[in-house]
Amino acid sequence: MLFRLLTSLVFPHYCPSCKGECFEGEGLICSKCWKCLEDFKAYWRLKDPNLRERSNIAFTYNNLARLLVLHMKFYGRMDIAERLGSVLYERFYPVLKQKRFDAVIPVPLHSVRIRERGFNQSEIIAARLAEKLKVKIRSDILIRVKNTRPQSRLSNQERENNVIGAFESQSAAEDIPEGSVLLVDDVFHTGSTLKGCISALKDIGVKDIRILAAFG
Repeated sequence: MLFRLLTSLVFPHYCPSCKGECFEGEGLICSKCWKCLEDFKAYWRLKDPNLRERSNIAFTYNNLARLLVLHMKFYGRMDIAERLGSVLYERFYPVLKQKRFDAVIPVPLHSVRIRERGFNQSEIIAARLAEKLKVKIRSDILIRVKNTRPQSRLSNQERENNVIGAFESQSAAEDIPEGSVLLVDDVFHTGSTLKGCISALKDIGVKDIRILAAFG
């Protein structure tokens, strides 16, 4: 973190939203633009009551959020993902402290996507959350076995069909089947991806699954 701060003073970064110089050492989006994110309140849009009851979403997926996700996924802005992990922890701490989680599990990317991007943004968000919660991150439990089309380009029904059979759980989860897990994603669209992950976790007996997403 100190290295980032020092290098940003010599080589200032530019906020991708307002294009202003940014000298912050972490989450290199200017403070003013971070504050422009809108709180997510539209839980009524989550049609599946099972998902609605177990989900916490931080921000509305507006134009600024879309820009952050774009830079996070395709411009290597891992600092945005790290910052989001910290923000999610701070925002939902009153809820998170009520439960003892046995694992923090990121929504997985297919290996092809990871090779293309170099990282899984949900895993970075989850890692920061796990660090603050003092819980293990378990990226070895869920795997994505189908390289599905990007959900953002599909209709609701196409999204449902797109993720059928896309996720599997591994035997590495044998030590937490009766525990509580926190499933972490960057964007909650229709919930199709998360339902696929939940189904795979239930296949190995995990019963208590909470969902945390940055945008929705």
